Amino acid sequence: MATIKEIAQRAGVSTTTVSNVIHGKTKKVSPANIQKIENLIREMGYVQKMGLRVLNKEKSQLIAVVINYHKDFRDSIIGDPFYGKIIGFIEKYVQELGYYLMLYSAKDTDKIFQMVMGWDVDGVIAISFSKSNCEKIYQLINKPIVSIDAYGELDAGQESHVLNIGLDDESGGYLMTKYLLECGYEHIQVCAGRDNGVDHLRYMGAQRAAREFAGKKQKVQFTALGMNYAKRKESYAWLIQRKKPKTALFFLSDLYALEAISFFSSRGVKIPEEIGIAGYDNISYAEFSVPRLTTVSQNVEQKASLAVEILMERINGEDKERENEIRLPVTLISRKSVQRQDEKK
Repeated sequence: MATIKEIAQRAGVSTTTVSNVIHGKTKKVSPANIQKIENLIREMGYVQKMGLRVLNKEKSQLIAVVINYHKDFRDSIIGDPFYGKIIGFIEKYVQELGYYLMLYSAKDTDKIFQMVMGWDVDGVIAISFSKSNCEKIYQLINKPIVSIDAYGELDAGQESHVLNIGLDDESGGYLMTKYLLECGYEHIQVCAGRDNGVDHLRYMGAQRAAREFAGKKQKVQFTALGMNYAKRKESYAWLIQRKKPKTALFFLSDLYALEAISFFSSRGVKIPEEIGIAGYDNISYAEFSVPRLTTVSQNVEQKASLAVEILMERINGEDKERENEIRLPVTLISRKSVQRQDEKK
């Protein structure tokens, strides 16, 4: 990697002249020298240090991706299929635009607030925050922010400066529950870590499907699984004990659905013959489980690409009119973990 001194020696000019060209201060530099220095910069592979960009009040080229997680992970947040996938796509699109990604995740929002204030980032992508906390980040740093899967409402008196990219979560809950009812299931447990955030919206959709269904025997209820694996295992054991004929479990995360399939199968419960299982997200593992998982599919790459696109618009000062909420559509994916009850042998 070349230095300014080496470029200056090759060009036959002073290091000050090379530095001025690098930083766009070319009023006192001849066009011929500008061209010569720019060609040598490309040829010799000069890269400006990030710290100098900040000192010179240029863009830092840093994008912070911050995640406010609410559950305990068995390995790490990167090991979670949803978070790993969306971070990977964000990094891909950020790199293509010449930016660098800084990742920080915590349960404690105060730690995240301190992190974003401590770094000179050009913008922030906030994942799984409340909308009020997204606005707080904006107020703290006054930099462009785009959120993914923000939930809740703004606090009284808060103005909205943050665009959120989410799903039509209510429709996803509705689609799957309606499908399970049409398959003949009479007892549907909607299962999530807790009834909060986007999971609450998905459960509301499930309740809407239950209200619209003509039958009177059907019951749709919520089961809180807990926010760590030990508590979820206790919940899976409790669900086996409470199992009734024509029961389906609708997990609001594919990861939990796949955990349950493994737990039930190890205890001799046949899926879907004895109990139906459905998920939400359509992570890559869903297609390869045994049986293959019926689920609600979302386009994670589209979420990531839109977040980067809109953030870059705001960093570059492009004043495009957009709503503050973008809800991407979801689709039902029917596989083998659910079966029609009139087809049982």
